[in-house]
Amino acid sequence: MGVGFDMRFKILVILSSFLITSFSFSLGKAQDHSIPDRDKQYLINLARQTLYWYLKDGTIPQPDNDSLSVSIRQKRGCFVTLYKRNYGLRGCVGVFAKERSLYENVIDRAIAAATRDTRFPKVTLEELKDIKIEITVLSEPRDLLFTSPEDLLAKLRPLKDGVILTTRYGQSTYIPQVWKNIPDKEKFMSTLCQKHGAPWDTWKNDYKNIKVLTYQAIYFGEEMYGRRVIGKNGAVVGKKGAYILGAVKPLQEGLNYGGYKVGEGIELAPGAIVTSDSDIFEK
Repeated sequence: MGVGFDMRFKILVILSSFLITSFSFSLGKAQDHSIPDRDKQYLINLARQTLYWYLKDGTIPQPDNDSLSVSIRQKRGCFVTLYKRNYGLRGCVGVFAKERSLYENVIDRAIAAATRDTRFPKVTLEELKDIKIEITVLSEPRDLLFTSPEDLLAKLRPLKDGVILTTRYGQSTYIPQVWKNIPDKEKFMSTLCQKHGAPWDTWKNDYKNIKVLTYQAIYFGEEMYGRRVIGKNGAVVGKKGAYILGAVKPLQEGLNYGGYKVGEGIELAPGAIVTSDSDIFEK
C-alpha cells in the first residue's frame, strides 16, 4: 500500500468520525431551545454507545466533562425509553432527582431501561439491531391543585403534561408521550393508578387523599433502528464495507451533516457509529 493511498484512508476515517446523518435523529414536538439540537444528538449517541458497550462487556462510557456544553452538564432528570421493531415498548426508566448532570443520568437510565425495567426481560446485545432510543428531559414537577375529579381532569393538558400520581398504594408516573397511546383523560388516570397497584378508580373515589404533580418535557430520539457503536478497542471493516453515520462526541457549531461508505481494511475508532448492516470486526 502506497503512502498516498494510506494517507487518504487515514483522512477518510478522521473526517467521518465527525459526521452524523440527519435521518438518524428526530426532535419531539415539545421543543426547548435551552438544549441545542447538537447537544440532543450527542445525548442520543451517548445513550446508544452506553447500551452497546455495557451489554457487550459491562463497560460504561466516561465522557470528558470539560469538553461538554453547559446544557449537557446541567443537573436535570430524564427518562430513557427503548422501542423494539415490530414489538413496541421494550424498556423505560427515569429519574426526577437532579443530583447528577444530565449526561450522567442518560448513561445510568439507558442501562436501567435495558436491564432493570421489571416489566421486561433484560435487553440482549443481539436485540440492539432492532432497538431505537428516545430521551425525555424533565422540567421541575409542580403540584396540581384541584377540588374534584372533574376539576382534576379539566386541568390536565394532554401531550403537554407528564403526571406523577401518589395514592395510599404508592406512586407512578406517565411521561407526556403516553398521551399518544392513552388520549382519554379518565383512562389515563385509571391506568396510572393501576400502574402502582391502586384500584383503577382511586383517582376519583379517593381524590381527597391523592397527590398530583405535573411536569413538562423535551423529548427527542432516533428515527433509525439499530445504529451500531464501535467498542472501546476499535474495529476493522470487512469485505462488504461499512457506512459510517458519525461518532459519539459533542458536535461543533455549524458542522455539516452527512455520512461515508468505507471499504475493507479501514480501521474504525472506538465510538464510531455505523449502520447495523455494516460488515465490521470488533477488536
